[in-house]
Order: sequence, then structure tokens, then C-alpha cells
Amino acid sequence: MSYELDIDPNARAQIRALPPAALDALADAFKVLALVPERGEPLHADNPDGGVFQLVFGGGPGLVTYLLPAERRRVDVLVVDWVQIEQP
Repeated sequence: MSYELDIDPNARAQIRALPPAALDALADAFKVLALVPERGEPLHADNPDGGVFQLVFGGGPGLVTYLLPAERRRVDVLVVDWVQIEQP
């Protein structure tokens, strides 16, 4: 059984700003979140049951921060970050 992804409006804006190369990697990350959202790391190591997680995607430059509500089959995507390093 899969989880429903609920993407915050601010995260939607962040997704629209991603470079094309990041979109495929993000799609793969969303597949993981829909099937096994527990694969992400807790945002705060001192509170692993807090419900807020992060999942690295794209080999490292991407990061999804999300809430995994207890007793619900839903993942609330809060923030999508992509770090693009400029080459000189």
C-alpha cells in the first residue's frame, strides 16, 4: 500500500524553480516517499520519533524535508532544496 504525497504550496514553488536535471531525481525520490517514507533520516537525531524527516536525492545536491503524520498513510512534503554548485 502506498502513501499519498501532499505537497505544500511553498514546496510546489521550489519544485517549479528546479533545473530540468533535478526533476527526474525528484520524481525518483517521490517514488521512494510514496512506498517507504521511513527511508529518510529524522530531522533531529535527538528526536527520531518526531515525525519530520529528510531524504537526500539526486546523488547529494537535493534534499526533501517532509512530515510523516502518525497513523496516516500520507507524506507532507514541506521543503524541496537543490544546491547547484557553479563551476569556475
